[in-house]
Amino acid sequence: MAYTHPGQNDTVNLQIWLPEQWNGRFNGVGGGGWRAGVFDQSLLPAIIQGYAAASTDGGHNATEVSALPWALKSPGNVDVVALQNFGSVSLNELSIFGKMGGRQGMMLAQRYPEAFDGIIAAAPALNIIPLLASLFHAQAVMNTLGEYPPNCEFEAIRTAAIAACDELDGVKDSIISIPELCTFDPFTVVGQPANCGNSSSNVISNATATVANATWYGVSNRRGKKIYPGYAFDAPLQATTDTDCQAAGTCLTTAAWQLGAEFFQLFVEKNATFDYSTITAERLPDYTYAGQQQWDSIINTNDADLSDFKEAGGKLLTWHGIADDLIPSGGSTQYYDRVAALDADVDEYYRLFLAPGLHHCAGGPGPAPVNNALQQLVAWVENGTAPDTLPAVGTQPVNGTVLSRDLCPYPLVSVYQGGAAADASSYSCVDAESV
Repeated sequence: MAYTHPGQNDTVNLQIWLPEQWNGRFNGVGGGGWRAGVFDQSLLPAIIQGYAAASTDGGHNATEVSALPWALKSPGNVDVVALQNFGSVSLNELSIFGKMGGRQGMMLAQRYPEAFDGIIAAAPALNIIPLLASLFHAQAVMNTLGEYPPNCEFEAIRTAAIAACDELDGVKDSIISIPELCTFDPFTVVGQPANCGNSSSNVISNATATVANATWYGVSNRRGKKIYPGYAFDAPLQATTDTDCQAAGTCLTTAAWQLGAEFFQLFVEKNATFDYSTITAERLPDYTYAGQQQWDSIINTNDADLSDFKEAGGKLLTWHGIADDLIPSGGSTQYYDRVAALDADVDEYYRLFLAPGLHHCAGGPGPAPVNNALQQLVAWVENGTAPDTLPAVGTQPVNGTVLSRDLCPYPLVSVYQGGAAADASSYSCVDAESV
């Protein structure tokens, strides 16, 4: 069935799918990027298990990743209603009418604490405006340098970082399980070869090291204080560098990943033709501040007070790939630490699991928990059985080895204890300070 709710200036679509044998449970599915929800195979796992599954387009085309079609009513005039629908309003309506990814899940826990009994938030976009700045950070640094190194150089510098830090967790598997122990300096590999295919003369440049170093460090505010963590050393840098090489050995332009670029273009400058290549590393903090001043109250998901969600009996299960190449996993640990600082009993209703080697929700050499997280959440909500670990599986991209790993609840970390490196039984969850 489908429910269509007429908004103030647009139409918000809600689609609800009922299985043949409905178990009375309702499952809401969020989206990603500038999409409030999805109407695709993401609904299928819940339907197979007997759930009514629903999602919402937030008043926008659910297949459209870009905000360009709806962000502006006219040049200089943001469609605030459309942004509110995307930010939170349509998400609450999803829960209301559905009962009759992660940013969406975290918004519901913070702003609508009674909407769902349990929430899974995978790789959530917490503190979203500094995150958007993080997605654009590499671009801003390259704009400052006036250099856009080819992606092969960024891959070479990531490979060097993995080689330097891979075995810090006790096993060589192309995975950096404990990035806090890694102190790799990218400038030590400047001048080393980079396999660029079309040219045997490519080497890692100083510009590449500068961009990588800034990306790994994180985003700072106008006073120079870091406000958002950087990417892990083994996260693919191409997702945010994404240079466009027009000819062999020549990279003069950049194809910035649009989520971060469009925020500054559409919601800060409010100009669909604004040239975001003019945003340098020096100007990025000003743009970030302007974005926070104008839009924090509508789209931000950074309220660490989850007391209402706790009192409503809600359970929040989140997981995040440590090698996430779009949303740094440090955003999740940063938020969890803030919640824990307000409530020592946080693990009674909120648990965060980190997946070593996993990219954004999928991909990479590390395992993902996508097949069983829902069952874990149901057991927690309905039986009070809190998940101590989160089973995950994956496949090594190089040799096809099937991996299993029990993801550890933060702040514990996974450490190899001996045995087959691909088996979950060979690892244990320990305090990071004991490593």
